[in-house]
Amino acid sequence: MNTNNLSAEAAAVYQAAVKTQFAALKQINQFDELVARSIPLDDHKGYLLCVSELYADDDIAIARLTKWRKEAVTFRDSFKPTFDSTKRWLRKLLLDVPDRILFFVLDRYGNTIGHLGFAHAMNDQGLMEVDNVIRGVKDIEPGIMALSTKVLFRWAVQAFSPQGFHLNTIDSNTHAVQFYIRLGFKISEKQPLRSIEEDGEEKLIPQPADDKNPPDDYIVCMDYALPVSPDNIVTGPRQRV
Repeated sequence: MNTNNLSAEAAAVYQAAVKTQFAALKQINQFDELVARSIPLDDHKGYLLCVSELYADDDIAIARLTKWRKEAVTFRDSFKPTFDSTKRWLRKLLLDVPDRILFFVLDRYGNTIGHLGFAHAMNDQGLMEVDNVIRGVKDIEPGIMALSTKVLFRWAVQAFSPQGFHLNTIDSNTHAVQFYIRLGFKISEKQPLRSIEEDGEEKLIPQPADDKNPPDDYIVCMDYALPVSPDNIVTGPRQRV
């Protein structure tokens, strides 16, 4: 993946597009408008619906997010989300962050299956970090998360012309690592981690250089190189994820 800086002009255009379009979606507070601005999945399989201002005070949606965050094994730290902490996260670390966006994954019936999005999208390299990919509802709609990821990539390429996508996951989360490899990601680096306990919670921190013991885990850095045309971001064959 190309990690060189864009020209100053190209970087400004890219960042302005991200800032404007993310803000336009995230400020929506009417459900009919949100549905009208949704991203359809291929073959009428469902929709990507932006997690917008509409959900900032939606207790049902916040409770769902809290439950999924508790169950997720994708996070680096073993933290304990609460309804209140999730509501703060939604406001301060998602809606108020200009280069971060999240989409609910809906199936063709309108049921909310999971979510995924982008973070740290405003940078001089034109790269977008894949963020918060979580399947909350298991064992139904096989393949919908893989399809949603590819459709999200295609939307981003058409809207922003990024230079590539990247993500970090945990080596012990083998399901996630294999999921991303099947999607076309390649491992670019592994960084050793040390597990510590802080305030009663387990945290994974970068392993100090003078720590010669075997790491407790690794951050796996993965890159996705873009095809020449967004139409070549294939959405099959189907994966059971």
